[in-house]
Amino acid sequence: MGEQAPLHWTDPTGSDKHFWHRFSPFYRRHFATLGPVGRVLEFGVLNGASIRWLRGLFPAAEIVGVDILPVQPDWPADPAVRYMRADQGDRAGLEVALVGLGAGFDLVIEDGSHVPQHQAACLAAAFPLLRPGGLYVLEDLHTSLPWHALYRHHCAPDTPGSLHLLLAIEHALAVGRPILPAEAARLAAPGLFSAGEVAALAARVAAVEIFRRGSLPLRCWSCGSDRFDYVALRCGCGVSLSLAEPDSMTAVLRAGASG
Repeated sequence: MGEQAPLHWTDPTGSDKHFWHRFSPFYRRHFATLGPVGRVLEFGVLNGASIRWLRGLFPAAEIVGVDILPVQPDWPADPAVRYMRADQGDRAGLEVALVGLGAGFDLVIEDGSHVPQHQAACLAAAFPLLRPGGLYVLEDLHTSLPWHALYRHHCAPDTPGSLHLLLAIEHALAVGRPILPAEAARLAAPGLFSAGEVAALAARVAAVEIFRRGSLPLRCWSCGSDRFDYVALRCGCGVSLSLAEPDSMTAVLRAGASG
């Protein structure tokens, strides 16, 4: 595999991946292992900031942005960027849409609704699209924590989500054994992962690393200021800087060889 030019991590795009979550150093380390990047898929376009960020990082890549909305006026218009409309909540429709994209992606980033069922649907459907050695990034993984509002709203108590599955896979890899059948059954839940999806992911995920921000954001997501109360751990506008609460968790998964 050829050498890739150094990635430029200056962030003029305004993506909260950089200024709020501070994922950049974590991603920098993992993305540097990809070699030349030709195809990138991201779920969740919002205002287009992360598409601009990815376009700057991987200028030779085709980038596909998936969102529930039609193309918006502020989304980047670029010959190397295309958009696809899909609903993460329509699992069957999502699977059909993704199959149409074909396999061979170098990088997939899931930064959509953050609803646990939607994260599970994308992981099950899009992880198989990665080439061997490709990376899957699952952002805002903390919504699988039982005290998070999205978990409480969408999941019955003690329901396993993507975080639980990835923790199980990482642990099994670390201790050098497969996930046991009883463990796999415990990780399956209606509307999230079937037993077959648990088995397929456990078989193909070659590595998992989970990051949670333990430092302050660079600036506030609400007012844009960096004038923080370092004792109260709040911005001057009153927004919590999210050190005690679940926030800014992301996972990077590396794909092994296809079965």
